[in-house]
Amino acid sequence: MAKALLNLVDVQVRRGMNTVLDGCSLSVGGAQIVALTGANGAGKSTLLETAAGLLPMEQGHVKHGEVVVADAEGRRRTSPFTTGMVLQRNGMLGSEMVSEHLQMAMSMSGHSVDIAPFLKAFNLMHRANDLVAHLSQGQARKVAVLAGLLPAFASPTPALVMLDEPDAGLDDASIETLVGWMGELCTMGHALLIATHDERLMVHATQLFDVGQNERQVNTPPAGKKAEPRPSRPVKPLSPASFGVRMHLRTMMWLNTNAMAGLLTLGLFLTMGDFMEELDSLQQMGFILAPTLAVGLCGDPLVAALREERAGVWWRAVGGGEPHAGWMPLAIGAAFTLLSTTGLGNAREAHVILTGAVLCFVVWHCVGWMQRSTQRLARPHAVFVGLLTPVLILPYSILISVLS
Repeated sequence: MAKALLNLVDVQVRRGMNTVLDGCSLSVGGAQIVALTGANGAGKSTLLETAAGLLPMEQGHVKHGEVVVADAEGRRRTSPFTTGMVLQRNGMLGSEMVSEHLQMAMSMSGHSVDIAPFLKAFNLMHRANDLVAHLSQGQARKVAVLAGLLPAFASPTPALVMLDEPDAGLDDASIETLVGWMGELCTMGHALLIATHDERLMVHATQLFDVGQNERQVNTPPAGKKAEPRPSRPVKPLSPASFGVRMHLRTMMWLNTNAMAGLLTLGLFLTMGDFMEELDSLQQMGFILAPTLAVGLCGDPLVAALREERAGVWWRAVGGGEPHAGWMPLAIGAAFTLLSTTGLGNAREAHVILTGAVLCFVVWHCVGWMQRSTQRLARPHAVFVGLLTPVLILPYSILISVLS
């Protein structure tokens, strides 16, 4: 048997009050296709997302190779393998371009292949430079499937590919093409774990695993010719920060949330007339940095955007972390502090501008971290992150006292 790329050991997972997986153990080796079978609600998607390290476990652990990537104690580690992932949702933002998303998915492996043959096979070549939001549901699903497969085609080493209902929404010709790619990846030594109801995919699996019965069945897929690796080239992996900054600049989402809060705060101060001269230095500093604080307290609007089609979950599965605004809060904070000093009639001092930039950066990312933390809870919308932000007022008061 080929070396195991994935091992689930005695895994128990609960969803609400129900135990979906109980004592589940599964191993997937290189050059294997394991199809997860069972009725709706049996736990196929739960098992697949647990294998990707996305769900908390009551007991057991998940290993990718020799590395424990998730366990019942809540510890998480990045997979040592190139990982391809297809969720039940497409895992893409509508503001991404098709070719951009595919290149980004491959960049996680540090390598890239020519995407043109794949786009042609799925009849998507004419949509390569279109935004995902402009695609039909079937076309968007094809892009999501390609984003799950291409990292393995690009990887020079064995990769782990996990596909949740990849056939959903695909026409017959596309499913036939998908089956061919699955066989090609298998002969190249990659490991595939697929949740599906489609017999056309099951028949090409090397093993079937009934999730409800926790039983494995060896399958004999049709013989296929060995595939040669496709030519690939090294590329620089795209970091979550780089992607986040790109989306912020493209959609201007920061302007609609953070900047608007800062402008409203500053506008309120300006309606109060010329009052700064009557204040002491501590109070003046508090008013100058208040709009910048308001900008940061809105958090990262990208967190809400990444709920679209579970894009944030897809990033955690393949990239190890969710996109964020990176350095942008520094620039926005400096700009708003400069705007406040100008609008309120104070001297433009470099150390105040720098302090505003750092304040915005720290508060923005602290609130963003709280927002992301709640997204992993069973009921994320039941937690009001805004109620936690007042804890940042005390450090802000201390900062004002030090500066004044």
